[in-house]
Amino acid sequence: MRSALSYKEWSHATKMFDREMPRTSESDLYDEELVRNKLQELRQRKGPYSQLHKGRLQVHKLIKEYIDEVSTQLKMVCDFDSEELLLEERPTFMHETRHAFGRTALLLSGGASLGSFHVGVVKTLVENKLLPRIIAGSSVGSIVYSIVAKRSWPELESFFEDSLDSLQFFDQMGGIFAVVKRVVMQGAVDDNRQLQRLLRNLTSNLTFQEACDMTGRVLGVTVWSPRKHEPPRCLNYLTSPHVVMWSAVTASCAFPGLFEAQELMAKDRFGEIVPFHAPFPFGRRPEDGQGASVRRWRDESLESDLPVIQLKEVFNVNHFIVSQANPHIAPLLRRKELLRSYGDNFAAKI
Repeated sequence: MRSALSYKEWSHATKMFDREMPRTSESDLYDEELVRNKLQELRQRKGPYSQLHKGRLQVHKLIKEYIDEVSTQLKMVCDFDSEELLLEERPTFMHETRHAFGRTALLLSGGASLGSFHVGVVKTLVENKLLPRIIAGSSVGSIVYSIVAKRSWPELESFFEDSLDSLQFFDQMGGIFAVVKRVVMQGAVDDNRQLQRLLRNLTSNLTFQEACDMTGRVLGVTVWSPRKHEPPRCLNYLTSPHVVMWSAVTASCAFPGLFEAQELMAKDRFGEIVPFHAPFPFGRRPEDGQGASVRRWRDESLESDLPVIQLKEVFNVNHFIVSQANPHIAPLLRRKELLRSYGDNFAAKI
């Protein structure tokens, strides 16, 4: 399994492993009696509808049988023609069932150039039709999932086969004088205009709501405010439906010192792209002073790059597939907490 070079090889190896692995050890990993009783109860309740049940291959794992049975009976509810369950009642039933079972989300972390590993993760999930409907992340992770923003399954498969090599998200920084000029004038080493152009091309100026309506996928981008004591925001079709996706991704990539902090943009009711103002009176707060209506957002993925809590609360996500490309910061974060515990906040911040 460890030496597998593709999902197909890994899947074959796991089946061989299941045949060799003693069955007795599985009961230690889950409540076998509970799952078995639930499975029997489901099969008994199926009753007169059993003729609609299509035979499935028997599998070794009890949990897989249970999931298959639940999936089959949910499809039966969709297809069953009876006055006992009206058509208009079925969406409500499915909606409540989803609340009970929860959902799966794919999270893509920051990580600069290491974020290229995300491409392989998304590509493999697409090839095996396992890409979750909810995808969220920050920084370079948000760049990668902007690829899937408006593309259907066939379009995604062909994109990874034919168009991936043509992507160049970042431009050349230029000579030393150009870099010094940007640092003095903008406070940043690099220019993000090339990134913005490519993101506009990938997302076609879609808002979060428009992208969700087009593909059914829920996309989330995490951004941070430079203001103190303001928590990060996970932008999505519920919290910020009219925000333009390319502006959110650009802001999420604006790492301090590398890119200039960005203002979020949104579409108004006429379809024009205008500045998006956070919900503060008159677009500013008292401590900002006069004329400080422009709010800019940036990347702070070293602190909190995966919006786990927000997705749990807003979308009832209880299972996460995580592609973490920042393993190198783990020792630094542990050291930071250690320094903070001794009261040296200045050293912890450094």
